[in-house]
Amino acid sequence: MVILIITLILFTGIGIEIIKRVRYKQTEYFAITHNSYGKTMSDDGLRGEYFVYDELKDFPGNTKFLFNVYIPKTLDQEVSSEIDVIFLHNSGIYVIESKNYSGWIFWNENQNTWTATYDRGNKVHFYNPIKQNDSHIFYLKLFLWIDKNIPYHSIIAFSDRCTLKNITLTSKKHKIINRYNIYKTIKQRKFSQELSDDDIEIIYEKLFPLTQKSDEYKEKHIENIKNIRKSFSKKFISSYRKG
Repeated sequence: MVILIITLILFTGIGIEIIKRVRYKQTEYFAITHNSYGKTMSDDGLRGEYFVYDELKDFPGNTKFLFNVYIPKTLDQEVSSEIDVIFLHNSGIYVIESKNYSGWIFWNENQNTWTATYDRGNKVHFYNPIKQNDSHIFYLKLFLWIDKNIPYHSIIAFSDRCTLKNITLTSKKHKIINRYNIYKTIKQRKFSQELSDDDIEIIYEKLFPLTQKSDEYKEKHIENIKNIRKSFSKKFISSYRKG
């Protein structure tokens, strides 16, 4: 009877949920972020980052992950640029911007704003993630200051629930993909030994402290982002009316 009850629990929704939570606590994502399973699954941004990790966690070679990396823009580190995911591999440094939108994504690499359109015609405008990731890479290079020609790869990973429309991408520096394609996209690159195992460890050790910021620091960063978005929205509305 006990075995039967255990079996029933394991194969019900409750049992599956328990297994997911147990496995989650064994992941590198949890070890770095300390985010609870509930917090991660209930937050669109965190969930998208976790799913990126889940797609790449079995990638071959020497790999290291860093999440929510606050790269300083100023010497006092009061102003920072937050990178969603950094994936270190022997083939280079992959800077991944996770966008967990659904719906249809309309975009052009040179536009300042991109648009997510939903079933009922609702729209969300957001800052061009290509330019966003260019900024991330710029400050990351300044912070690492490595005297070596290391390739930095920019990847914009959208939710599997969205459809990328009106694709116009001439730059070869970036990859704009659905999240389910991220493993294949990186695997298809012509690998060369750009980073030694020691290089990866040194970079990881230098960046790791930037993932362990206090809640107070994170709240201040979010407040700065909100102020930037308000300014951005006003400029967008103003330019739209003028047009």
